[in-house]
Amino acid sequence: MKYLLGLVFLIVIGCNKSKVESEENLSTEKSEAKKIPYKEFLTSINRKSRDEKKNYLFKYINYDIPGYWTSTPWSFNGTSREPQKGTIACGYFVTNTLTDFGFDINRTYLAQQASSIMIKKLCKDIKYFSKRQDLDNYILSKDKNQVYLVGLDFHTGFITRENKDTYFIHSNYINNKGVVKELTKNSQALNASKTFMIGTLNY
Repeated sequence: MKYLLGLVFLIVIGCNKSKVESEENLSTEKSEAKKIPYKEFLTSINRKSRDEKKNYLFKYINYDIPGYWTSTPWSFNGTSREPQKGTIACGYFVTNTLTDFGFDINRTYLAQQASSIMIKKLCKDIKYFSKRQDLDNYILSKDKNQVYLVGLDFHTGFITRENKDTYFIHSNYINNKGVVKELTKNSQALNASKTFMIGTLNY
């Protein structure tokens, strides 16, 4: 009996270890960018052709940008051009990271405008919703691996979709938390809004 219990224990430990290793490998596959300094990472992006960038945009926003920028603090006047240094406001988080990717935009002007102006400038297929569930239904009705810009009552950021999971990637003003990638269903900032304007990011 003791032998059987010991065997079961070893199997469980082994399975859990394999699961952790698998998740770590998956994480590495999804974002290898953090292995190099941010400026070197941007240089590698600039070497890509326009077609390569189109195919890379989802990975850049969904994996690489959170990998570098997560925990960079929010402030209303934050304009940081480098992750983990200074603070970053929500609008500047969007326009700075897009400029770093290669979008030809007036990042300072757009960052200081209402999110609706930025969305109209950068997106296609723009939609408006007043119900949170309608926003979710719309995103899940579209192709996966898309990048969206979303404008809320007083906030903005990226929304991405992986299979059935949707994420809000933004510089979170709540408690000055700063840059986070969180499931949309768990986002206080997103769920507190009464209006939603969303567009598919167009590069």
